[in-house]
Amino acid sequence: MTDFEQLKEICRVACHERNACKEGFSALMQTESIPDIMQVWKANWDDVFRSRYSDIMVKRLVELSPSAIEEMRKGGVFVNEDSERGYVIISNPKKPVSVGGTARAYIFTPAEVTATDNAQVYCRTAGSKITLRGHAYCHCESRDTMVMVYNFAKAEGQMECHTYNAAEVMIQGGTICDHGHRRIAAYGDTKVYSNATKGIETARGIKPEPATLNS
Repeated sequence: MTDFEQLKEICRVACHERNACKEGFSALMQTESIPDIMQVWKANWDDVFRSRYSDIMVKRLVELSPSAIEEMRKGGVFVNEDSERGYVIISNPKKPVSVGGTARAYIFTPAEVTATDNAQVYCRTAGSKITLRGHAYCHCESRDTMVMVYNFAKAEGQMECHTYNAAEVMIQGGTICDHGHRRIAAYGDTKVYSNATKGIETARGIKPEPATLNS
């Protein structure tokens, strides 16, 4: 079985498990190369990242050969590697991953990720650590993920967040430890620890609690 045939079969099984839409499955079946499969993935990325399909793919990515991973790169999808472009799948990485430029990183398993420039990070997984610098952006959906926001970077969602310099955060549950910010908007039951009040919006006008040197 070729690399292409192996990946296509993995995708076919995942589609059946996911009960994928007819259009997406039809597009997959018409592919003739691994880069073609990557285009179908990117056109249906929400399923790739969020559904039962992603659970299956993450488990089976380890079966792919280095040559198959190289073909995925040609389609603009990278696996557990630093990148300045494309989509980066982060699944059981052996080391921290750095993304920059216009790369978009998607965290499927706990990982340590640094994003710079205009890179974006999307995380649904608890236990990760994400550092944002430059104009990087993160959307996090786990209060048990630590997000460090520096310079003019932005973060949204649920998280344990530490802000520095001119960071901008909109948090909808979790904790903020503020060491400097441009804007903080905290909603729901978010706990905010800061020695400042300017530039901080909290639910129902609740004032931030004083920060400590160890926060």
